[in-house]
Amino acid sequence: MSRNDKDALVAFVNLFKLSKRVTDFVQLADGKALMEVMNFVDETHFKNVPARAVGPSSSSENWVLRTNTLKRLYRLLLSYPLPAPHPPSLSLSSLPEPPFSSIAKSPSTREGSQGLLHLCRLCLVVGVWAPNNENVITKIQRLNEEHMAELMKSIEQIMATMPEEHQGSGQASPLKPSPDMSYSPPPSGLRAERDKLLQENDDLRSRCEQMVAQVSKLTSELDEAKEDRDDAMERLKRNEGPGAGLRTSQNAHTGESDRLTADLLKSEENLAHVEEQLEKQTALVNELSKEIEQYKAEAEEAVRLKDQLDEFRHTSDRLRKSENVIEKYRKKLEDSAGLRRELRNLEKENATLVNTNSTLQADLDKALSSKSLLDTYKSQITTLEKQTSDQSSEIAQLNQQLETAQGQLEVLQQSYDEHEEELAVNLEKLKELELSGGTEGGGGEAGKRGMTRSESGALLGDVSVSLDDELEGIDGGVMESKTDLRVKIKSLEREIASLKSFSHTPGSQTELSTVQALLSDATRSRDRYQTDYLTAHRETLRLSATLEAIRSGKGKGGNAAMVEALRKRVEELEEEVIGLRKEKKGMQEGKEEVEKALEGARRDLDMVGKDQRDILASLRENVEKDTTNLESQVRQLKDQIDILREKDRQNLEEIKKLLTDKVDLQSAGITQRERVLEKEKEFSELRATMSASGVPPETQQQLLNVHEKNIELSAEVKALQEKLLASPSSNTEDHSLFEAAQQAYESQIASLQATLSKLKQSNARSKSLHEMENQLMLGAWHDLGSRVMSAHLQNAGSAAGVLGGAGRRSQGKSTPGGWLGRQRRVVSLF
Repeated sequence: MSRNDKDALVAFVNLFKLSKRVTDFVQLADGKALMEVMNFVDETHFKNVPARAVGPSSSSENWVLRTNTLKRLYRLLLSYPLPAPHPPSLSLSSLPEPPFSSIAKSPSTREGSQGLLHLCRLCLVVGVWAPNNENVITKIQRLNEEHMAELMKSIEQIMATMPEEHQGSGQASPLKPSPDMSYSPPPSGLRAERDKLLQENDDLRSRCEQMVAQVSKLTSELDEAKEDRDDAMERLKRNEGPGAGLRTSQNAHTGESDRLTADLLKSEENLAHVEEQLEKQTALVNELSKEIEQYKAEAEEAVRLKDQLDEFRHTSDRLRKSENVIEKYRKKLEDSAGLRRELRNLEKENATLVNTNSTLQADLDKALSSKSLLDTYKSQITTLEKQTSDQSSEIAQLNQQLETAQGQLEVLQQSYDEHEEELAVNLEKLKELELSGGTEGGGGEAGKRGMTRSESGALLGDVSVSLDDELEGIDGGVMESKTDLRVKIKSLEREIASLKSFSHTPGSQTELSTVQALLSDATRSRDRYQTDYLTAHRETLRLSATLEAIRSGKGKGGNAAMVEALRKRVEELEEEVIGLRKEKKGMQEGKEEVEKALEGARRDLDMVGKDQRDILASLRENVEKDTTNLESQVRQLKDQIDILREKDRQNLEEIKKLLTDKVDLQSAGITQRERVLEKEKEFSELRATMSASGVPPETQQQLLNVHEKNIELSAEVKALQEKLLASPSSNTEDHSLFEAAQQAYESQIASLQATLSKLKQSNARSKSLHEMENQLMLGAWHDLGSRVMSAHLQNAGSAAGVLGGAGRRSQGKSTPGGWLGRQRRVVSLF
């Protein structure tokens, strides 16, 4: 409860013609001003009881009378029938009953002021919702905006206490005329009877108060008469003692006392009669109060029945109301109210567009706030792309190395078979030599030695031939591999030159780096092969020297030493064969593990691609939905703009036509008057001339008619000429009247176009943001997939290193430092 509410209600009450102007909110506590206001709203229901001159006790300072007045006003407010679509009556409100005694005794306290405010708000709601509420609303509209706003808040607070089914209809426009003010159902018989009884009750109360005043007046007169009588009797007693001279005065006093006693008796009879009438009136009042209670119950039942009847008649009432509303809206359309509604609709649409723009701006701010996250995604995406490209190249190189390893395995298998065959041949020859050494006889030593030397020389010649062939084959294989390496080096140098010539092409730098790595690995392998070749060549030289020694017979142990050397060679070959088998088995296992790792990496890449496709599909669907919604809104706005332009054009054309018609009518009326005056003047002159010349009246009338027709035809010709002259050039004066309205509409159209362009720009920005987000997400998923692949490959490489470390032979070779060398080393471990 604020001071503004009280000031607004006081201003509302002062809008009506009151017997006494209200200057303070507390002055409304007697209920008289509120009753006068409600009497102005409805004279039949709110019957104002006139002021009664019953003495000072019945003034506005008597709180009992004020309480009765407030109670009566509250009952009338609750029983007042309200038209649809408002609630049937204010009795449906959930507000408690005001404290009437607090209002009447102390309206300045918090409880009294709150109750009086509640009562004033009820009066305001009834005045605004009454059937004939146009006068009240026009009076309220004269107030300032602050008071109107406070009154609206008061009405909304009363509406909030109504049931939910009646809140929506009442809150539409409380300060506008009721939509069905042209139709209000007539009061029923019970309501009229109830109003009649209430009026009789008020009359009886007033009569009772008058009688009480009369009784009090008579009792005061009776008391005065008794006092006079007592004084007279005392004077009579005091005057009995003196003599007979006073008898005459005593007789006079006795006569006066008799008269007073007669008056006293008469007054006592009147008093008894008045008391009897008072008892009758009190009994009648009690009976009437009982009847009032009965009638209240009947009135409540009647209200309930009326509600049911209103529900049954709802359809017919709705049709009548719709007809009345249609008729009113036609009148309002004729008074150009349609333009105001269209402007309000445009303002609402503009507000909705501003709201959508603000939401889009908030979304844009959110997207910009996530820019750092998008940058991180972008960097992850680029790294993932690089890693996937590196891994694809590594996979291709690994596949190539696997193919080369398989070829080497095949070559080793062939060499293994050849070595086995050679070993078998050498074993057979060794057996033959042993057999030949054991069958020698005891002949001459020279012959025997010569024979043995010749046979052993033949056998050793066969053995030496096979060993020489083997060494020549090894030397030839080394030489052939060296030439192959030289050819490869030359081809790689040519490829490097060609790549340097095309280094400016996209992707040439990566290819050039890979080729250079291959070239460095090839040079390292060449150096390794050269060292291997030198060691093998030294071995061959040593073996050739031992063979020469064997052939020349310089061995210390003779055939036994040769056999022992051959056995050692055979054992070394067997050990090499076992080692080659182990290497073959390890390489096959490594190959299987690499293939498994490749399959797992492929599956991971397929899963990453699937997730990326799902995310892209969902993002595209969201973007398409947003774009379709925005496009539909843009189309609707365009259609509305076109419709408003067409309506604006039609209204301008109608206004132009009306103004031109008005101007034409005014000018036509003025010209017509002037023509009539000119005709009269000319006709009077012609009549005077013809009468002076002696022309008969018939010919005079004919001449006048011909002259009149001539004047009319000349006027028509002149009007046609003016129209022909005025038709090509537009009338600037007419256009100047509508330039203001046209500029206003054009400014509205320009503002709508500006909002439309802003919406298009925001739509384009959101599309670009969505596309950028899609690209960043794809890059992030790509980076993640490449990381997973690299992790799998690293795990596979570490496992392969662990497996191959157990089966490697110790060699005094340098470990390659390049990536290709490391991969080859990993493959050679298998």
